[in-house]
Amino acid sequence: MTTNLKRLTAAEAREISGPTVAERVDAALDLIRAAAEKKQRQVPLHGDFWVNGGYGSDRTTLLAKQYDEAVRQLKELGFKVSFFYEERQFVDMYTVVEW
Repeated sequence: MTTNLKRLTAAEAREISGPTVAERVDAALDLIRAAAEKKQRQVPLHGDFWVNGGYGSDRTTLLAKQYDEAVRQLKELGFKVSFFYEERQFVDMYTVVEW
Protein backbone atom coordinates (compact mmCIF):
# COMPACT_ATOMS: atom_id res chain seq x y z
CA MET A 1 0.00 0.00 0.00
CA THR A 2 1.44 3.36 -1.03
CA THR A 3 0.59 6.64 0.61
CA ASN A 4 0.80 10.11 -0.78
CA LEU A 5 2.19 11.51 2.45
CA LYS A 6 5.33 13.52 1.95
CA ARG A 7 8.21 12.38 4.09
CA LEU A 8 9.71 14.86 6.47
CA THR A 9 13.29 15.84 5.68
CA ALA A 10 15.93 16.73 8.27
CA ALA A 11 15.96 20.31 6.98
CA GLU A 12 12.20 20.57 7.50
CA ALA A 13 12.50 19.10 10.99
CA ARG A 14 15.19 21.67 11.88
CA GLU A 15 12.97 24.46 10.59
CA ILE A 16 10.00 23.23 12.62
CA SER A 17 11.98 22.76 15.83
CA GLY A 18 13.38 26.31 15.74
CA PRO A 19 16.84 27.66 16.48
CA THR A 20 19.28 25.94 18.79
CA VAL A 21 20.72 27.65 21.85
CA ALA A 22 23.95 28.31 19.93
CA GLU A 23 21.99 29.88 17.08
CA ARG A 24 20.10 32.09 19.53
CA VAL A 25 23.36 33.19 21.17
CA ASP A 26 24.90 33.89 17.74
CA ALA A 27 21.90 36.06 16.84
CA ALA A 28 22.27 37.91 20.15
CA LEU A 29 25.97 38.45 19.45
CA ASP A 30 25.05 40.03 16.12
CA LEU A 31 22.79 42.49 17.98
CA ILE A 32 25.51 43.11 20.56
CA ARG A 33 28.07 43.87 17.84
CA ALA A 34 25.66 46.29 16.15
CA ALA A 35 25.00 48.08 19.44
CA ALA A 36 28.71 48.22 20.31
CA GLU A 37 29.49 49.74 16.92
CA LYS A 38 27.03 52.51 17.87
CA LYS A 39 29.07 53.03 21.08
CA GLN A 40 26.34 51.53 23.28
CA ARG A 41 27.19 49.46 26.37
CA GLN A 42 24.06 47.34 26.58
CA VAL A 43 21.38 45.82 24.41
CA PRO A 44 17.87 44.62 25.26
CA LEU A 45 16.96 41.22 23.86
CA HIS A 46 13.25 40.91 23.08
CA GLY A 47 11.35 38.04 21.54
CA ASP A 48 9.68 35.00 23.03
CA PHE A 49 12.91 33.18 23.90
CA TRP A 50 14.55 36.13 25.69
CA VAL A 51 11.31 37.10 27.46
CA ASN A 52 9.53 33.86 28.31
CA GLY A 53 12.70 31.92 28.95
CA GLY A 54 13.81 34.32 31.67
CA TYR A 55 10.43 34.80 33.31
CA GLY A 56 9.18 32.48 36.02
CA SER A 57 10.64 30.49 38.83
CA ASP A 58 10.26 27.00 37.32
CA ARG A 59 13.73 26.42 35.84
CA THR A 60 12.96 22.80 34.89
CA THR A 61 11.07 23.50 31.66
CA LEU A 62 12.87 23.02 28.36
CA LEU A 63 12.56 26.72 27.54
CA ALA A 64 13.99 27.77 30.92
CA LYS A 65 16.87 25.30 30.60
CA GLN A 66 17.71 26.57 27.12
CA TYR A 67 17.50 30.18 28.31
CA ASP A 68 19.78 29.42 31.27
CA GLU A 69 22.27 27.78 28.90
CA ALA A 70 22.20 30.81 26.58
CA VAL A 71 22.80 33.12 29.56
CA ARG A 72 25.67 30.89 30.72
CA GLN A 73 27.29 31.06 27.27
CA LEU A 74 27.00 34.86 27.18
CA LYS A 75 28.46 35.13 30.69
CA GLU A 76 31.34 32.85 29.67
CA LEU A 77 32.12 35.43 26.98
CA GLY A 78 32.34 38.10 29.68
CA PHE A 79 28.92 39.71 29.31
CA LYS A 80 26.70 40.70 32.22
CA VAL A 81 23.17 39.35 31.71
CA SER A 82 20.08 40.35 33.66
CA PHE A 83 16.33 40.10 33.31
CA PHE A 84 14.28 43.31 33.30
CA TYR A 85 10.72 43.24 34.61
CA GLU A 86 8.51 46.27 35.18
CA GLU A 87 4.79 46.22 35.79
CA ARG A 88 2.76 49.35 35.12
CA GLN A 89 -0.33 49.51 32.94
CA PHE A 90 1.39 46.80 30.90
CA VAL A 91 4.22 44.47 31.82
CA ASP A 92 7.57 45.22 30.22
CA MET A 93 10.12 42.41 30.38
CA TYR A 94 13.18 41.37 28.44
CA THR A 95 16.77 40.24 28.84
CA VAL A 96 19.53 42.86 29.08
CA VAL A 97 23.12 42.17 28.04
CA GLU A 98 25.82 44.61 29.15
CA TRP A 99 29.55 44.88 28.45
